[in-house]
Amino acid sequence: MARLRKLNRELPYQPMPLFRDTHAERSIKLDLNSLCIKRPTDTFFIQVKNPHLLAWGIELDDLLIVEKRSVFKINDMIVIEKNNEYKFYQFFNATNQEKILFSLDSAEPNLRIQHWNDINVAGVITNIVHQVRSQMPRTPQYMV
Repeated sequence: MARLRKLNRELPYQPMPLFRDTHAERSIKLDLNSLCIKRPTDTFFIQVKNPHLLAWGIELDDLLIVEKRSVFKINDMIVIEKNNEYKFYQFFNATNQEKILFSLDSAEPNLRIQHWNDINVAGVITNIVHQVRSQMPRTPQYMV
């Protein structure tokens, strides 16, 4: 006759020990600055308050990490300062005569410029820190 073995553990799962718990002498500190910021003196943050960037996967309250640069590559997401606000564009194409910038904001027009000096470039978006949980007011927590 077969019997079911009774589990005597306190938890219904076996927690996996963290590397730092088992190898304290070799543990390293996880630092997002070292992973996301290559040039600290040329880097700044922008908290997104524009709801029109959803098509690019950028939502309200996301954090953009922006690095000041003087050279731009095709597909760079560029931040332009215009009327004391930041506007976001993708560097789409460059010909001998003009550069084409697609607006990330569905409410803003695309740009065609002759020279980079025609606009006030604040920098290039290097990383986007996206909030997974919504920042809605707290409601009572329910356990399932």
